[in-house]
Amino acid sequence: MNSGRLVRIYLLLLVFITTLGGLLFWGIYHQTLNTIVSELKLESNILINQLSKQISLAFIEIHSDLLYIIEQQELRDLNPENTTPIKLDHIQESWKSLVLQRKRYDQIRFLDHTGQERIRVNYNNENPIVIEDEHLQSKKHRYYFTESINTPPGTIYSTQLDLNIENQQIELPLKPTIRFASPVYDNNSETIGVVILNYLADNILNEFRRISAGFAGNAILLNWQGYTLLSPESAQDWGFMFPDSPQTGINVQHATAWRTIQQLNRGQEINQQGLYTFDAINPSGNKLDSYCASCLRVLLQIPKELIDARLWRQLTSSVHLLGTTLIILFVVLAIAIWNREKRNLNERQLQNLNKRISHEHDLFLSGPSIIAKLRNELGWPVEFISSNITDFLGYEPDKFTAGELTFSNLIDPDYLQQYSQENIQADRDRATDFKRSPYKIIDHANKRKWVQDTTHLIRDEFGKLTHYFIHISDITHLKQVEEQLTESHNYIQRVIDAIADPTLVIDINTHQLKLANQSAINLYTNDKQLKEGVTCYRLTHKRNTPCSGKHDPCPITEILKTKHTVSAVHKHYDSEGRVMHVDVRATPIFDESGENLVQIIESHRDITDTVKMEKQLQYIAETDRLTQIYNRTKFDEELKNQIAWASLANQNFGLIMLDLDHFKDVNDNHGHDTGDKVLKRTVELLHNRIRKSDILARWGGEEFMIIAPQIQQDDMFAMIESLREAIAGIDHEHVGTVTASFGATILTPNDNIQSLLKRVDMALYRSKNSGRNRCTIL
Repeated sequence: MNSGRLVRIYLLLLVFITTLGGLLFWGIYHQTLNTIVSELKLESNILINQLSKQISLAFIEIHSDLLYIIEQQELRDLNPENTTPIKLDHIQESWKSLVLQRKRYDQIRFLDHTGQERIRVNYNNENPIVIEDEHLQSKKHRYYFTESINTPPGTIYSTQLDLNIENQQIELPLKPTIRFASPVYDNNSETIGVVILNYLADNILNEFRRISAGFAGNAILLNWQGYTLLSPESAQDWGFMFPDSPQTGINVQHATAWRTIQQLNRGQEINQQGLYTFDAINPSGNKLDSYCASCLRVLLQIPKELIDARLWRQLTSSVHLLGTTLIILFVVLAIAIWNREKRNLNERQLQNLNKRISHEHDLFLSGPSIIAKLRNELGWPVEFISSNITDFLGYEPDKFTAGELTFSNLIDPDYLQQYSQENIQADRDRATDFKRSPYKIIDHANKRKWVQDTTHLIRDEFGKLTHYFIHISDITHLKQVEEQLTESHNYIQRVIDAIADPTLVIDINTHQLKLANQSAINLYTNDKQLKEGVTCYRLTHKRNTPCSGKHDPCPITEILKTKHTVSAVHKHYDSEGRVMHVDVRATPIFDESGENLVQIIESHRDITDTVKMEKQLQYIAETDRLTQIYNRTKFDEELKNQIAWASLANQNFGLIMLDLDHFKDVNDNHGHDTGDKVLKRTVELLHNRIRKSDILARWGGEEFMIIAPQIQQDDMFAMIESLREAIAGIDHEHVGTVTASFGATILTPNDNIQSLLKRVDMALYRSKNSGRNRCTIL
């Protein structure tokens, strides 16, 4: 055994095992990392949802309290003319009770429209007190007053979360505060002041600490500018309130994550510093804007060091198992290689022994195949041929071994070149054996027979080809059957080519075409014959998937259901890509049992002209001849469809009816031709000004209808006013200006066609009776 060869193989094996181990470790590493990151993302998402929900619930409770206060009738009646001590006392007592009950408001104040404090109740550590008038202050220059006094009714204004300041100094102990404010209106909808709640934010800060206590990373509450309000590094909290302290925030310490937080408001990011999960909350309950000074940000950060520590804890056991497995694999493969080399040595020894055995032994003298040994010389002389050659061709074996006949004498001259070329190619390829293509040989009676042989190449010790060992099989019967099948196929092809309509035979499993007549080939392709394997949908629809859906039902699918002939109208494309409408009639073809469906036969009839005529007739039936918009019949159909759609989608739509005022006078004074021009110009204006989704129709005479889907009443009124003014602004030739009256309504859940039309007609009637050139919405 060659020891040097074994050493080289073992070194290659070691390199292979090492490379495999590296690849497996790389895969395990990344799979474990992805699993850990996914778990941490899920954990962070759950926690941040809890934190955001808890903070939002706290703000919702504050909104409820504030809206309750501003709706107090005594407060809305509060003005210098009718304010009495009894009313003030009642408000103050109710506020003291609210402060004591809620335990979350440091102050409740009412500032009148000038910014002067009129009422102020302090929490005073669970001992609420009312501040006397001489101690009430003017806050007209404070930002929270100037910004909240101008907010719309019912809306809530909030300040940023900061530390409470009294007498120009931060109050100690620190008192985190958010101010919520909302304007108060009297019974005449005039602003009389604002109510301001100073919310003690320790409540949400303590809840934040409690919920995030078990979190593995850092749970941080930020203001909108990125400064920390609550974080593990408490020394940095509220730094923006102290100008002398270092002004460092998340935007500096975690700059990469901060850029993403500013863009998305809510989401997750993983970078070189770790995993970040973030969310934004607006205390006022309003929609988040790109800049929201009072908004809060919740940030959960898991440092990369923590992720790596968890990763290596999980990898330790995997690495040990991988190392053990690779060592075992190396030992097993080394033993297998040793055994293989030993077996190869034994096989080479046996091969040398077998070379001494004569190749001339006839193994299958009485078998059905003819066995022969040929020399690789001119004409392929025969050294041996089995005795059954006599029964097959009528020649005695001695004729060949005596040299009277060579193997080339048996081969049909038309196939001699093929036979020779295959021998040359096998020698070039250094093949040991090959299966030859069918060829013909000539028997003693000069008859041709089809044969096919398997040839084994025999070489000497120098590798030179010396002999051929062949096994010849008679395939004459198979070739005769093949010719009969070809003749039958050609006959069927001639039959379907005689059919005028394009006709296809399709396999139901693959959708591939088995036959196509010349009419189909000429219509759908530029080729003289079909390409092998082409499908019916590729030929006729120029697509890569089978037909489906209501507009292109697949005949195969339908026949599989019914087992009967089906018809369908399809849209096909001819060889030039032109669209054509085709009446497809498909008939099933069953196997010999009559039970199993195997193919279908389709015939196609071009009905493009018929379809075009139908569409043209439909257009004429639906269109008003003068204005070229929908007529009343088509409008009734569209209105019915819109009501059905609105019911299914839980949506509404507007219905607008308009009538040109005094249009009869236009016809009477200027003639119907002029009247028609007025109608057509009015329709052109309406078309240009309504939305693309709106439906315009002529109701009759000078009356028109507009269906406006998904529209609110205010928007519909604005649209109608725009149309009314535009119509009145047209200067018609010979006529001058013409006005229009409008009636409109919005669909309600209980409406049907009759109730909707009746209501819009009543609205138009009111517009006309009220002086015309106006709109009424019912």
